[in-house]
Amino acid sequence: MSGVAFFDVDETLVSVRTLESFLMAYLKEVPSMISMERLQQLAKQVVELDREEFNRIYFAIWAGQPVEQVLEIGERWYAANEGTSGFYRPNVLGRLRKHQADGDRVVLVSGSFAAPLRPIAAAVGADHVFCTELEVAPDGTYTGVIAAAMIGEDKRRAVESYLAELTPGSAPLADSSAPPVQTWGYGDHPSDLALLEGVTDPVVVGSDPAMLAVAQERGWPVWPIDQPLAPRG
Repeated sequence: MSGVAFFDVDETLVSVRTLESFLMAYLKEVPSMISMERLQQLAKQVVELDREEFNRIYFAIWAGQPVEQVLEIGERWYAANEGTSGFYRPNVLGRLRKHQADGDRVVLVSGSFAAPLRPIAAAVGADHVFCTELEVAPDGTYTGVIAAAMIGEDKRRAVESYLAELTPGSAPLADSSAPPVQTWGYGDHPSDLALLEGVTDPVVVGSDPAMLAVAQERGWPVWPIDQPLAPRG
């Protein structure tokens, strides 16, 4: 069986943080969603928050927004950005394409949500996407409540569940001395650490100080985001 490559998205596969970038695009089309004054207040509040708390506050903003409308604007957001210089990390996208050429499955694992991620996944031909899922009210609008998070340990569980689907009856990777398939993980931030710990071949992308320290301690490869990558071994 071929392997599986798990990619974080924000600031790993793409250069932007999709949550903020998409929100700005959405507000251009639906300015009534939230006042700029309120948005600025929230921005000041979240500066010191960890990703989990930031996501809780961020997704609460989407309460009352029609799901189909949000997804449609997500498609337009992607169309406006995907061709811009530097939107994709060229060397990381190149590695994704190499995995596909070698017959490996590609899975995106992100704390973002469907609106910006769905068109990215379609464009790169991802086999599966794990992301934050939001609660939807009976009228088809978001409630602002996170139904299923995808950050930290959620990413490790996503890796394990995907591999379990591929190889029914196998033990979780962390408990198996002979994993059923080779797996790769690519991430840039401490919130991706659990994802990287759940694969056979973890790769740190970028220069986050905390991640560089972990990589040095554990002997993980580090890939600069602005330099060509060495051929995959």
